[in-house]
Amino acid sequence: MLSALLRKRKQVRSSDRRLPDHLQILFLHRLSHILSKGYPLLEALRMTGWDARLKPVAESLITALGRGDTIDQAYKHARFSKTVTNFLYFSNIHFDLPHIFRQTKQLMEMKKEYKERITRVLRYPLLLLVFLIGAFTIMKRTVLPNFIQLFEGESTSTLWLLMGVDYFMTGMVIIFLLLGGSLVSLLFILPRMSVQNKLDFYQRFPVLRVYYSYSASYSFTTHLHSLLRAGLTLKQSMETMRDHHGDEVLSTYSKEILLQLGEGKSFGQALHSCPLFRTELTDIFHHTNDVEALQSELEILAEFFIEHIQSKITTWIQRIQPIFFVLVAVVIISIYASIMLPLYGWMNQL
Repeated sequence: MLSALLRKRKQVRSSDRRLPDHLQILFLHRLSHILSKGYPLLEALRMTGWDARLKPVAESLITALGRGDTIDQAYKHARFSKTVTNFLYFSNIHFDLPHIFRQTKQLMEMKKEYKERITRVLRYPLLLLVFLIGAFTIMKRTVLPNFIQLFEGESTSTLWLLMGVDYFMTGMVIIFLLLGGSLVSLLFILPRMSVQNKLDFYQRFPVLRVYYSYSASYSFTTHLHSLLRAGLTLKQSMETMRDHHGDEVLSTYSKEILLQLGEGKSFGQALHSCPLFRTELTDIFHHTNDVEALQSELEILAEFFIEHIQSKITTWIQRIQPIFFVLVAVVIISIYASIMLPLYGWMNQL
């Protein structure tokens, strides 16, 4: 009974686990390539399943589509990333599946690449920093108290230096624990925040504000371009994005834009009510009224946003390692000072 219950719980957990990124990328690559040859979707899925690694995913999608699920629901059931399902939601309107699969594959590749680069950059500095802080803590509890006791009662610069190093060690450990605890807490708290609280939180921190401003602007620009190309009006496009609750920021901003349009404001003016949208996006609607010209400019702007996101992330990654090595150097110097300087001071008194 207990073993059956444990097996069932394990199956539920594995079914909730997201499909690995490398399998998603491979699946999207194979499927987009087959679709570009002119094969229908179900046949393309069947052919993608020729690869044993992709067969369970292909069968899951064929089953879901066969019972009437939309394509975004089918991919969600197959445990694909939210990035993929958000884009596929709009394919129910414009039906440009080969383009959507290529686009989502590129986004997944970009996310996977930067995730791996950040892991490589942080791995050894973090391990070294944790080790040094551990050594720091041991010294604070063993070596420093003995030195302070040795120089206690003497008004010497060495005693003040020892006390300063002691306070510095304590401060470093507290800051490190607070930062680590804050990041872990954020991972649990952020998904449970309301949309408005998330938007306020993003705007409060410069790094998050820059990243999410480009991310939200890219999503809005890309989806609006695809909907306009499918023949929808601006208002219909906003209504479609408003009804898509998979992307909370996009849905909330689309709802706000529709409210502003209902009050008689122009589209460009309505965009100003969305603080995370970039000025490059709002400027387009102030000087472009023709729908065809707007489609062209939105396509170019989407390319600009994704290139700028890549550039920003690369710059941040390049700065992470030097910052960590500076912290490591400060810790090493402090350890050296806490051991050697008291010894020099003690030797001078002999």
